[in-house]
Amino acid sequence: MVVEEEQQHPFETVRGRLVSARVTFLGQLAKFNKDELAALFGKGTLSPLQIAYHLYMIEGLTLVQLRLVQAEENPLLEISEIEEQPTQASATPDSSTTLDAVMAGMAAQREELFSWLSTLPSEAWTRPFRHPRWGQLKFHQLVQSLIEHDQHHAQQLACLKK
Repeated sequence: MVVEEEQQHPFETVRGRLVSARVTFLGQLAKFNKDELAALFGKGTLSPLQIAYHLYMIEGLTLVQLRLVQAEENPLLEISEIEEQPTQASATPDSSTTLDAVMAGMAAQREELFSWLSTLPSEAWTRPFRHPRWGQLKFHQLVQSLIEHDQHHAQQLACLKK
């Protein structure tokens, strides 16, 4: 008798990687003291707080794009200004923005993302979309980009701290 292996829901396979990448980013961010959080470590660089804010902003934009992929048939996603040029101008939080505020926003956004992703049926993870830079992709690849984005900025923070 052959027992069929139960397929794990796509959300369950990606959830751990999303958590791990974010924990890695937060671990790198925690290495900066209060004064270093707002410091620029070289010409043309972002401060650790600006990097965290950028990550927060991109996750919000990506959530909008993920919902669009589920709502429309093979949509062409737009690239926002903050995605196109993550410079100081587009990644600068309001002067009153604190690390606590950014962290709270990141946590709330991630909770919203997880809550929504967990409700999607397995077939939703293969929905197609078009990206102006990357071409034809699937929904799960856009989710994967969140993991890669966290990992990229965790590495960026590690380089700043050296």
